[in-house]
Amino acid sequence: MIQNTSTYYVWIGGSCDYGHKERAGGAAVVIEHNGNIISRDVISDLHTTEFRMMLTLMIKVMQEIPEGSDILFLTNAAYIQNFDKTPTAKSANRTSSESKDASSLAISAESRGRKVRANPDLIIQCIEEKKRHNSVGVKIVQYHKSPLLIETHDRATEAMAKTRKEFHQKNNRLSVSSEIVASVSMPPCAQEGEDGTENSSHLSR
Repeated sequence: MIQNTSTYYVWIGGSCDYGHKERAGGAAVVIEHNGNIISRDVISDLHTTEFRMMLTLMIKVMQEIPEGSDILFLTNAAYIQNFDKTPTAKSANRTSSESKDASSLAISAESRGRKVRANPDLIIQCIEEKKRHNSVGVKIVQYHKSPLLIETHDRATEAMAKTRKEFHQKNNRLSVSSEIVASVSMPPCAQEGEDGTENSSHLSR
């Protein structure tokens, strides 16, 4: 691909582990400008999708790139091509929890023969940030022929896995702490000796 030296080329990929209860999602970017990689970024969160993470990161990128720039997002995720399409009144009233699974919403909307946009809150923010720039577009590229795109997916997956791991580690620590507190709080008279009889040594103190 021949690049324009004045354009910011933003490779963006996402990942989501739909098989886990807490469903972590992540997104990453590699930004090229004037033939050089100028920055990398990655975000992740729980109870979300890769599409929400990608839109969130697009907003962040548009906020950080100098005003009046030309920006081209490069991805294999066709979903974000509609990042600047105004949501319908129906979709705009959806809550975040109702619009978490963009894939199922798209299928459902298509089957009903009408457009229902997921993530309207983020799309509205994208539309506003786009106004700051000369041009912002999305180009679909082939995943296996795009090393930088592969990198974004790998980084998004790593961030997603780390977020999920830290979530479980925190929960395990809280669980252990609760067990310790419960054990310490147990009245001395209720403690038993190794032979199963009540240990009354504490009572004589």
